[in-house]
This record gives sequence, structure tokens and C-alpha cells, in this order.
Amino acid sequence: MHSLKILYVDTDRVWRGGQEQLFSLILGIRDRQHQVWLAAPSGSPLSGKALQSGIETYFFGQRNEVSPWAFLQLWKILGKQDFDIIHLNTPGPLVLGGLASKLRGVPLRVCSRRVNFPLSSPLSRLKYNWMQESVVTVSVSIRRTLIEGGVRPDLIKVIYEGVDLDWVDSQKAPAFDYGNSGLVVGTVAHLSSEKGHQTLLEAASRVLSRVPDVHFVLVGGGPLMSTLKARVRELGIDEKVTFTGFRSDSEALMKTFDIFCLPSLSEGLSSGILVAMASKLPIVATRVGGIPELVIDGETGVLVPPDDADQLAAGLCKVLESPQLRKKMGCAGRQRIEETFTLERKLNETEKLYLSMLASVSDQLQDCG
Repeated sequence: MHSLKILYVDTDRVWRGGQEQLFSLILGIRDRQHQVWLAAPSGSPLSGKALQSGIETYFFGQRNEVSPWAFLQLWKILGKQDFDIIHLNTPGPLVLGGLASKLRGVPLRVCSRRVNFPLSSPLSRLKYNWMQESVVTVSVSIRRTLIEGGVRPDLIKVIYEGVDLDWVDSQKAPAFDYGNSGLVVGTVAHLSSEKGHQTLLEAASRVLSRVPDVHFVLVGGGPLMSTLKARVRELGIDEKVTFTGFRSDSEALMKTFDIFCLPSLSEGLSSGILVAMASKLPIVATRVGGIPELVIDGETGVLVPPDDADQLAAGLCKVLESPQLRKKMGCAGRQRIEETFTLERKLNETEKLYLSMLASVSDQLQDCG
């Protein structure tokens, strides 16, 4: 089998699900004897982890989509190797990365789309339809959104994210003091508006009036931290809510939860839910984006409408009040991950996509010759 030379590009300076999933992809593809490089911002969590893992990393930053400086950086990076593929993990470099790689003669451009926001402009459609040979979405829901936004269906390939089950199983729950609370409802997500933390706090207030022996844990950092803390004080539930900030051991911390809750207003798929299900946690989440493709309502968790604190509270109470239901849903969730959402499957499908598309490009070049 041909050993591929692949440049992965990510422009985010934070560590979220997209960076976590890209990092596992890079390591997994490298383990399959392909050559991999990363272009990412200096000092970002992703570039730090890549360097620690022996991944050759080029420092790359980008202020806007049409920055001449960013184009020059990418041009220089792409000249360092005869890359077979450039895989763009974030939307920022789609235009410049697509253009620079075409001019450099890189055969194949692949990009990932993990968010479920509608495309907002003709430029957005152009950068997918003209700049990419393949658009990898992490859910059918995102694929549908892109098609509705004008992206050609033949470009889009759905490859679900995956979990390294051995790694998840190896995580040990850290000591964490939740006071005298009996049950723990936790969430792991960036503290931004689309994740719906505000709804979770409103629901928590309702839950505590019915099931007082519960503690709520919000893992993650983000711009809404101070706003959410102020709302907790207003609701008078300070002693029942913990904000941990960003935690590099969030997967291990999940093992101290009894329920995983994600009240997103918009969601591509959710790495947090993937790990929670792999950890045998029942899920209470919103019926948005790709979440229903992952969580089977009534089997692996409870799905409720978005931005509805009453329905979210009712769903949480239903699971909190039944130890049998929590165990049943947790076991069913683990089984679903084993069947459909493993890291091995993600690697298999991504590698197959790379090889088949490169073969197609090679055939086209031969026909033209």
C-alpha cells in the first residue's frame, strides 16, 4: 500500500472536540505507516500535544480568510514536502489552503465540517464546491445542512467520529469533592452560547426542588463563564453547581458522573457524548443536529427539545430517579459505541477515502495524458 504524505491544518487556539478528534486521527493515520505533518498556531494545545508525540509541526496562524501573510505561510509550508493530501480541519483556511495547495500541485484537498451552522454566503459555497475534492462531515445532519446551503452532494462524505475504547477504559476517576451530594450530573463543553448551559442551569434549579441530592458539574472554559456563574448565584444554587474550567483530564472526570447532559442549541455530533457513552453513562441531551444519530431516545438516553428548561428538567429527573434506567441506558450506550463509533472504524473509513480519491485523481491524470 502506498504510504501517503498528509498535511493536516488547524487554526484554532483552543482545545475542543474538533482538535481532540483531529489529534486521534493524526496519531492513528501515522500508526498505519503514513507520513503526517501538522500546521497549527504556535502555543496552541494541539501543536503542543503534536510536538510531544513526535509529529513534525509547522507553526501557522491566520487572522482572516484572505490574509496574504497566511497565504505566504501556507505556500512555504506546502513547499517543504511533496504532499499527497492537505486536510483542513477548520473552516478558516479553506480558501487560502485550497488555493495554495492547487498552485503547489498537491493532488487532493480534504476538509472536515463539524459544526451544523447554515452556510451564510456565496463565498462559503465557493470554498467547498471549488476548493475541495472531499468534504468530510461528522453527521448526516451536517451533510443535509451543507446540501441545503448549496454544496454539491457528491463532494460530501459522512464519517462519524470515533472513540478509542481501550484509552477510555484506562482512565481512572480522580478524587473530586462534590460535598454531600449523592448523584452527579455533568457536562463537558466549551462555555459558549450554542452549548445551552443557560438552559441547563435553569433546569438544575427545577431538578433540585424535586431531587435535592444532586450536584451539577460544568467542565470547560469559555466566554460565558462569568455570566453563567452570575446566574447560578441569582438562582441560589451555588452549593450545588461546580465550574471546573478547562480540564485536560475531562474524560477521567466523567467517571465521577452519574448522568451526562448536553443541552446544545446546535451540535454537529459531540465528542463529549461519545466519551460519556463509552464510559457507560446515560445521556440527557437535546434533539438537535447529529445528536439523534448518536443517542437513541429511550434506549441510550433521553432527548428533549432545545432551549426548554422544563423538558430538560423532566428528562433529568426521569433518569435520576431510576437506578435501573441509568444502568440500562449506560450499558446500551456502550454497546452502541462499540458497534458504530469506534476510533478503528473512523481510521478505516478515512484511510479508505484518502486512497480511493487519490486513485481517482491518478486515473483522471492518466486519461488526460
